[in-house]
Amino acid sequence: MLFNSYPFLLVYLPLVLLGYQLASKLHRNGVVIWLGVASLAFYAYWHPAFLIVLGTSILLNFLFSNLISRTIPNKIRTSIWLWTAITLNLAALCWYKYLFSLLNFIHFQFHTGHAWNAVLLPLGISFFTFTQIAYLVDLQQGAAVQQDFFSYLLFVSFFPHLIAGPILHHKDIMPQFQRNRKYGLQINDLAIGFSWFIMGMFKKVILADHLSPTADAVFAAHGMVTHSTAWIGVLSYALQLYFDFSGYCDMALGLARMFSIDFPLNFASPYKAASIVEFWQRWHMTLTQYIGSYLYSPIQFWVSAHRQQRGKKVTRKAQATVEGFTQMILLPTVVTMFIAGIWHGAGLQFLVFGLLHGVYLSVNHAWKNIRHQRKIETLPGLPGHMIRGFCVLLTFSCVVLGQVFFRANSVPDAMNLLRSMISVRSVGAASVMFDSASFSKAMIVIGFIIVWTFPNTQQILARYKPALQLAPSDGKPGRLAIFWQPNLIWGMLLGVVLLGCLIQIQVPSTFLYFQF
Repeated sequence: MLFNSYPFLLVYLPLVLLGYQLASKLHRNGVVIWLGVASLAFYAYWHPAFLIVLGTSILLNFLFSNLISRTIPNKIRTSIWLWTAITLNLAALCWYKYLFSLLNFIHFQFHTGHAWNAVLLPLGISFFTFTQIAYLVDLQQGAAVQQDFFSYLLFVSFFPHLIAGPILHHKDIMPQFQRNRKYGLQINDLAIGFSWFIMGMFKKVILADHLSPTADAVFAAHGMVTHSTAWIGVLSYALQLYFDFSGYCDMALGLARMFSIDFPLNFASPYKAASIVEFWQRWHMTLTQYIGSYLYSPIQFWVSAHRQQRGKKVTRKAQATVEGFTQMILLPTVVTMFIAGIWHGAGLQFLVFGLLHGVYLSVNHAWKNIRHQRKIETLPGLPGHMIRGFCVLLTFSCVVLGQVFFRANSVPDAMNLLRSMISVRSVGAASVMFDSASFSKAMIVIGFIIVWTFPNTQQILARYKPALQLAPSDGKPGRLAIFWQPNLIWGMLLGVVLLGCLIQIQVPSTFLYFQF
């Protein structure tokens, strides 16, 4: 079920809110059970058969959580149960997401065996798999406590985050469902949450979905397009992905707030980032935190331990050497982003995307080390705002290069499109049909004005604590100061926006991150 659909908006959401209010009059367990069952119904609406996949995953991981919690004094036994659970989780993920894609790749490359039919990917399998792995790891390390079954079910399946995130951490969410909190609908949270939801729907339905036809047409041409068309298509996709994912995050956090639940931020104006490191601190923030905690840090810890065994230092000064930087920064970063690329998809283009960002991040860290050592100024003599503007454009250009591989159907298609972007000559260019060039250019201009000059949604809602915490970048003053207020003017404005969105969603479109 899509957030931007009539069944969700006119039937499902009102019923769930009503049921939540009625259950709150009974008992805390009634609330937890109601929301858990409603979340399973939300998932089953799309493809009922895959409710078995989600249900089996939750049951098995809950079983392993019990086995781990009962054997915590015995580190060997808990490690065995933990690694067994991780193996089973990753096996299920690989079966649905990677196995048949790999078999087809081998078939088409080496003409062996036969072609395999595409396997339908259960929605959200990456998100609910990694959420549960993190919980089991923390439980084994004593950083989490065992939950009763229905609390665990709700933690994993709560419908606002189930399909495309944010990736929830138990320490952020489970305390909000404790017995001592006040349950029931709160008028302030309903107003804030619904306003947030409408703002997100505007990004998705009015902005992202109107950029989609141009981007889809250009990428469907396998990169054989004219120079100007290539740029229009790539920039349209950059904005489509931005508003689509930003809109989903806003809608998810707004829905959670309607139930007086605060989610962590997942999106904080990433195209305003002045470095790749800052970009990943703003883009899919919960994924960045996840891979940092459960991939990068363990790899870096292993490398540091290995160096110490060989009598080598692991200090900041050691990291500034070529050998130290390669081992303690470059290796963990590239491996982590390589895995992040695989997480996004099974094609080689996703591996290139991951490795490209691994190189970006490594270069960024190397430049910071060199600047610190040699006290180099960036673009000396220029005003600070011009320096930051240059850095933002450079970062955005690198991000767009990676997005070409992220969106293309294959590496050759991505390379063809990059050649079209670089070369003014249009040898072999195909005629691409999309909305008028003037409309596409206008959408791009409007999109970048919004991206680079307007405050983001959480900044607009900043006076009402819109999430668990604001991103550090959101505390900085922007060019425009716009603040939401629970008054008639905002109510009328958002009412008009909602009406426009309802007219546009006669044929609702999926979110881009649903495929991951």
